[in-house]
Amino acid sequence: MIFNELIIHTNSLGSEMVSGVLLAAGVSCYTVEDRADLDEILCDKSIPIDYVEDNLLADESGEVAVKVYLADNEQGRLTLDEIRTGIDRLKKECEFDIGSLEIEINKVDDNDWADNWKEFFHPLPIGNRFIVKPSWEDCDPGDRIVLEIDPESSFGTGQHETTALCLELLETLEVQGKNVLDMGCGSGILGIGAALLGAGKVLCVDIDKNATDIAAKNAAVNRLPEGKLSVLCGNILEDKAAYDKVCAEKYDLILANIVADVISAMAPVFASVLNSGGALICSGIIASKKDAVIASLEANGFSISEIAEKNDWVALKCIPKNNKK
Repeated sequence: MIFNELIIHTNSLGSEMVSGVLLAAGVSCYTVEDRADLDEILCDKSIPIDYVEDNLLADESGEVAVKVYLADNEQGRLTLDEIRTGIDRLKKECEFDIGSLEIEINKVDDNDWADNWKEFFHPLPIGNRFIVKPSWEDCDPGDRIVLEIDPESSFGTGQHETTALCLELLETLEVQGKNVLDMGCGSGILGIGAALLGAGKVLCVDIDKNATDIAAKNAAVNRLPEGKLSVLCGNILEDKAAYDKVCAEKYDLILANIVADVISAMAPVFASVLNSGGALICSGIIASKKDAVIASLEANGFSISEIAEKNDWVALKCIPKNNKK
């Protein structure tokens, strides 16, 4: 479907008035890109932030972009006319500086959103044992294990350092027959990788229903046997039902590619469900938070057996302190 992308240029004060125009036109779904909002978040130390793209920090113009997408059909065009009328009224009547209120209109195709990322995803050898590939490309894997992943809108192709670090640590472990928990599974790449290495059973968990659906699809694409991999959508820190399901059994291996603060929050849960001879691989840790995560894991009974780093990202392989292996 073709959409009209409207970008209304304003400032922080004007964004609230523009929002009022959109709501009056029956538009309740829109985005406001305001550097001031980012600054507020960065100053609020209670909000966990691991990484911010440089281009977001570079914008100091004070300009705010309000974006809305309207279907390129009769209804969408009627709504567009209402928005234009409302914005013109704002220009004439407002006595404050609320920016230019210029409206930029671009044609976009939702097929582009779905498919454009594919040009950047090609077969990728990771570590010594895996090669990650999308379903639409062929490759000669040699003696590597083919891990076929179509991430769609979920995280996990192996191209990001955090995923690659986890796979590199995973391939060093004896996984055959093990019970595996993939916490924050995204595309399912780590859990599926463990299954392809011979894991007996894998549970993939994510708070995003879209992610668990995609993980299940990718398990089928990799022709995993029925019952080898299961998925669960839920936040175990807030959802008791999800917590109870995850904690209903013990695991020999836990894979957690999330973010530093969530790993720290989940450390007590990981300690409670990991078998004494098991291992925890965690990543998604920005280098500046490495020490804090290590302290949290150690406080919950883990020893750090290996630290892997790539660019500004860190992955940890941990074992229970009573694990003598």
